[in-house]
Amino acid sequence: MAAGEKRESTGYDQLYQHFDSPLMQQIRAEAYGKDIGQHSWVTAEELEQHVARLNLSPASRLLDLGSGPGGPLAFVVGMVRCHGIGVDLSEEAIAAARARAEAMGLDELITLQVADLNLPLPFPHRSMDAVMSLDVILHLHDRASLFRDVARLLAPGGRFVFTDAGVISGLVSDTEIRLRSSYGSAQFVPPGCNEQLLEQAGFELIEHVDATAGLLKNAEGRRAARLAHRGELEKLEGSAAFETHQRYLETVTRLGERRAMLRNIYLAEFRPR
Repeated sequence: MAAGEKRESTGYDQLYQHFDSPLMQQIRAEAYGKDIGQHSWVTAEELEQHVARLNLSPASRLLDLGSGPGGPLAFVVGMVRCHGIGVDLSEEAIAAARARAEAMGLDELITLQVADLNLPLPFPHRSMDAVMSLDVILHLHDRASLFRDVARLLAPGGRFVFTDAGVISGLVSDTEIRLRSSYGSAQFVPPGCNEQLLEQAGFELIEHVDATAGLLKNAEGRRAARLAHRGELEKLEGSAAFETHQRYLETVTRLGERRAMLRNIYLAEFRPR
């Protein structure tokens, strides 16, 4: 999570308090097919591809920006046995991530800390070999500044992979924008914007993948799984919050189906000039 506003942090904290309950684990298993502790549109299969994209090895230092409760980071570190560093604004998320790392026997390989991605990252120059950020970029106030900061952290030739589920490529109504932004501030960008900002920060784009089909599958899976457990979720969240989240998922689906808003994967390599 990246947002700096108090209301956004509080909302995500409430989510993370119940993140690893048996109910939420069951819903994730039904929604994604495999529960790895993800909290966005990412799947285990996509993460396996990211490992290859980032050229990770046991000697790598991997930074996960907006790591949330640590599921994807723990999955990657468990695969590669590299050193993983996760940062997130939510203290509840970091606490959940620490518990997950310890339960998986990865606490010596994973370092976690609270940090606001809208501020300079608290790490030394050239201290990372790879950086990933999964479905977080659209919540930042200034992604250009973050891209420059990531370039500062990476060793020459280091790689940066991120996903952006807010690339606008068609007509989107004001109502859809409000519903799509239900869980915090968001910046939606036109095609080519991320590519331009990466180049200005000193990156060369290596790969650009349209992952909207996966987003649609996950959004529908999450909507159906939540509907199947409606009674339990309404007791946990309240009826109003349940309906808000269902409308959010329905909006994501509608936008993706008509390709008005895309989810893209970007892989870039830092090449100092």
